[in-house]
Amino acid sequence: MKTPFIKRFGVLAGISLALVVMLCLPILRTHAATDTTGTGGLAIIPPRFELFGNPGDTVVDKLRVDNQSSTSKNYSIDIEDFTAQDDEGGVSLIDPTTDTSSFQLARWVTVEPSRFTVDANSEKVLNITIKIPATAEPGGHYASVLVRKDTAETAGGAAVDTRIGSLILLRVSGNVTEAAKVDYFKAQDSFAQYGPITLDLRTINSGNVHVAPTGTIVITNTFGEKVAELPLTTANVLPGAARIAHTVFDQKNLIGKYTATMVATYGQNTDANGKPNSLTATTTFYVFPLYLLWIVIGIIVIILLLITQRRKFRKFLNKITSD
Repeated sequence: MKTPFIKRFGVLAGISLALVVMLCLPILRTHAATDTTGTGGLAIIPPRFELFGNPGDTVVDKLRVDNQSSTSKNYSIDIEDFTAQDDEGGVSLIDPTTDTSSFQLARWVTVEPSRFTVDANSEKVLNITIKIPATAEPGGHYASVLVRKDTAETAGGAAVDTRIGSLILLRVSGNVTEAAKVDYFKAQDSFAQYGPITLDLRTINSGNVHVAPTGTIVITNTFGEKVAELPLTTANVLPGAARIAHTVFDQKNLIGKYTATMVATYGQNTDANGKPNSLTATTTFYVFPLYLLWIVIGIIVIILLLITQRRKFRKFLNKITSD
């Protein structure tokens, strides 16, 4: 007949072992599929222009419209100003006839041809002309060239207006103010069980021209040893707006405390010593798989049981070996 000790020991050991086994099982991640279709086989190249000009200049460039469908399509051009919609890179379009901001650009832009047909699986090259007024304010000016299908297609009985745009970011020379600061720099999860780790830099732009911080992130471990050096993800920040840049530390086998140090520069201006504008920030995060914690706890429980109940355990072993 089993003694009360053997019952207690068996139950506790069984619970400890069950916890260790259960929490050592891999944790499955699921990812929702994202449907990125909806442009009706229409692509424009490039998706963004970053241009420079002086007051009174005429700036020219080209836009390619690619009809990737199996039939010819008729297109027309719209030109609208835009501003930042959120800190993830979204934009809000603005009717140029109502835009009174100092960052307007659409009124200076013409695209030829403005109406055209593109054969199946073919492309059309458009000429973009920007006439900068002699009185243009220095700094950033922003517009989007939008390519629209002349005939809306239907999906489930509802009209679908297919329109995609290429953004124009124009810097006009003169008394340009470049002023950005770090709102925060942190890991999305300050404590994680495993990598990869996503580091977020949120930058606020209080100047009058767009900036795109570039630099590196250095990762060090608990002992101060460098384990990685990552290029900072570059993202344009519009004037009066904020933008988050996500940089991924793509390592899985991590454990302990880590420190991430970000050093970046932005803009074209320099200070009195000829040094570029700079941004710096530091953050820490911790990585420790929980299954290791439960293994340690399970081992400790078993050791404590062996220590506190060693006499009864010896008697139990002697009884087994003497039988």
